[in-house]
Amino acid sequence: MTDLTLILWAQEFASPALTAFFAAITSLGSLEFYMFAIPVIYWMIDKHFGFRFSIFFIFSSYVNSGAKHIFMTERPPRELRLVEQEGYAFPSGHAQGSTAFWGFLALKLKRPLAWIGALVMILLVSISRIYLGVHWPIDIVGGLTIGAVLLLIYSPLANVDLAKISMKNWVLGSLIAAAALYLLHPSGDGPMTVGFLLGALLGYRLELAYVRFSEDATLVQNAIKLILGLAALFALRIVLKPLVSWLPAGLDYVVRYGCIGLWASCGAPYVFTKLGLYKRTATTKTF
Repeated sequence: MTDLTLILWAQEFASPALTAFFAAITSLGSLEFYMFAIPVIYWMIDKHFGFRFSIFFIFSSYVNSGAKHIFMTERPPRELRLVEQEGYAFPSGHAQGSTAFWGFLALKLKRPLAWIGALVMILLVSISRIYLGVHWPIDIVGGLTIGAVLLLIYSPLANVDLAKISMKNWVLGSLIAAAALYLLHPSGDGPMTVGFLLGALLGYRLELAYVRFSEDATLVQNAIKLILGLAALFALRIVLKPLVSWLPAGLDYVVRYGCIGLWASCGAPYVFTKLGLYKRTATTKTF
């Protein structure tokens, strides 16, 4: 687990250009990237797919954080790290996250080119973590394996008819699930992912019942949606931090990221609808 051979071999090829390239690649596995990419899918392409995608990815992130705090594996020596990275090493969140993200997209598209693209992205992100000296090889293997297993488990659940769940049961089930997950893993990224999950679950159901926005929009309308929605999303991330700092550690993250998830899934669609950012002839999709 602590064998430096592969890291040292990869860094024999180190150069400023290669380091910059892999630093850019590894950023595609960052929280900021996923906070950008998933809302774009929800707001501009398919809100139903975007919702299922977000729930799957958030749960994958929760599992990764929980596993890290079970194994508590230290990262490679700091002198080998070419980027700043803290926290535990096993399993690699970047490897697992890229497997969950790109693998989920490939499953949706069901095209050979999508699978090839997914494999390339997963491979590049995984290699970047070794080259940058922030993960052991076993961390990468663990992340890839967990991501793949979650995809296999999710596949038969993807066709569950959400329309059969009443508002009351949906809200109650969301609150119970969030509370259980928080109690199981109240440290690390656990509270953050629980907050995202709860906000997305409640927001999606509220949007379906009271907003019913249409993702279909012109290029200009989508550009406005993107700028407005993401600006508010990242602003909330900053502004809410001091506002909830008085809450007990852990719960502040649940509330903060719960509000962000609620904005992405319901708040932003409500604003888009009120501003008329959709094609007037578009029909609203059902569950």
